[in-house]
Amino acid sequence: MLTLDRLDHLPEALIDIAPAAITDVFPNPTLIHVKGALEPPLFLSTLLHGNETTSFEVLKTLAKRWSAAAPRRSVFIFVGNVRATAARKRHLPDQPDFNRIWGPGETPHHRLTAGVLEIARSAGLFASIDIHNNTGRNPLYGCVNALRSEDLYLAGAFAPIAVYYQNPPTTQSIAFSHFCPAITLECGQPGDKAGYAAAMALIDHVMALDAFAATTAPTRLYETVGRVVIQGDAPIAFGDDEENANGCGIAFRADLEALNFKSVARGAAWARVGRGAGLRVLDEHGRDISDQFFTQARGAITLKQDVVPAMITRDEAIIREDCLCYFMRPMRTPEMSSSVE
Repeated sequence: MLTLDRLDHLPEALIDIAPAAITDVFPNPTLIHVKGALEPPLFLSTLLHGNETTSFEVLKTLAKRWSAAAPRRSVFIFVGNVRATAARKRHLPDQPDFNRIWGPGETPHHRLTAGVLEIARSAGLFASIDIHNNTGRNPLYGCVNALRSEDLYLAGAFAPIAVYYQNPPTTQSIAFSHFCPAITLECGQPGDKAGYAAAMALIDHVMALDAFAATTAPTRLYETVGRVVIQGDAPIAFGDDEENANGCGIAFRADLEALNFKSVARGAAWARVGRGAGLRVLDEHGRDISDQFFTQARGAITLKQDVVPAMITRDEAIIREDCLCYFMRPMRTPEMSSSVE
């Protein structure tokens, strides 16, 4: 049995605790509705990944503020994977990824998020903000799932860089984008002070808005064209010498993580691979498009076209469970509409 607790306030006990003690305050996933003077409410999604702690710091800040005075705008806050947060893990072995369960499904976790979605949809939300961190070194950026003026406004107000994506389709922001403006904040690595400050600045800004009146957009807008995954269970290393590749299965170039959101030219080295190891690029629908991006000769993998990689990580668990990175291409900011389904 998976329980969704309901509260009408952020507990003050949250202010002085570390992530390891979160289940003392929130023993279960919790939906909090804090009333303010202004409607409709803002929705904040926090701690979908337990090792991404910027949203935990946001919760502590809001709990301290609201212990003295109510927020200007009403707010719903979803506190997600509290067990994983206590363990400082993305998710525990007996759990799904909490940012992959916002679609159809018959598990207790799917039923829990379906209940949250029903409440959120009926509330007529002003906007939804989902707060995350990256495992690799990336600049701050926002992710949107609809090219509406409101969504792009949120992205531009957060950071100069934004990513438009439609896959995986079971994330929180995609689910919410069907009925309100929605953004995912990628706030750098856990503990990044600039990421925390940018997240708080956006929340404060949206809390003060009466309407999305002004038009703004991110300076650089990208769309996802492929997800880079490894084949099989070959060992992984970072360091592009041939000896390393032979011993490790896949040896990525040593500076790979530094390429996030930078244009990398056709012909650039990407990795060296040993026998039986390899990389694949999957498009938004899971189709293999590797031959459009990679060529392999004598154990060396190089790029077949210019690419902009993003979300590169050196975390082996994330590489194996999710992916190494995404390939992006620049987009023009579209003619903006404001229709919500």
